[in-house]
Amino acid sequence: VDMINQFMNKFAIAFGFRGKLFKDILKAWKILEKEFNIKHMAYNHALPHITVLAGQTRYIDKIYKKLKKIKFKKFKLQSPGLGIFANEKPNLYIRWENNLKLLKNSEKIRKTTIHHFKKIFHHQVSNNSLWVPKTTIAWQDLKYKDMKKIFVKMKFMFKKKFVNINQIYIIEFSTTEKIIYKINLG
Repeated sequence: VDMINQFMNKFAIAFGFRGKLFKDILKAWKILEKEFNIKHMAYNHALPHITVLAGQTRYIDKIYKKLKKIKFKKFKLQSPGLGIFANEKPNLYIRWENNLKLLKNSEKIRKTTIHHFKKIFHHQVSNNSLWVPKTTIAWQDLKYKDMKKIFVKMKFMFKKKFVNINQIYIIEFSTTEKIIYKINLG
């Protein structure tokens, strides 16, 4: 580890939300733990959120102060349903529409903060046309062999639903995530 990166922490800037779908995610985490012993997300990750930007910085307080000055408005966001990234470790997630308010607010966050990051984790951020807004439900301890049974138990998650994007979270992460700042949207 070089000396510069050794003292930098990893942070994510994300949208927080509330609504029935928020409660359904928490319910899904309980079902996954009880029925399948899948608990990595519930135990190691912050409240359900949509990550906009993630990287390494030592200027998180400065980033927080800059974001707090911006007048963000609450907005609604629709989910068309669940998706899966079929990697070695599958990732079950809620997909989100790429609506104009989400894209504009995400771009405002990126433009305001990106120059304060020493290193950006590109799998989380790219230009808007490639960005996949998502909220992970299960990852790390999710197994392909359980998928059919999981989908049966998660039928309540398949309907189109809206959430109210009402906060910006600044999350510190390493092996676990911790929300260190919350900014309420107007």
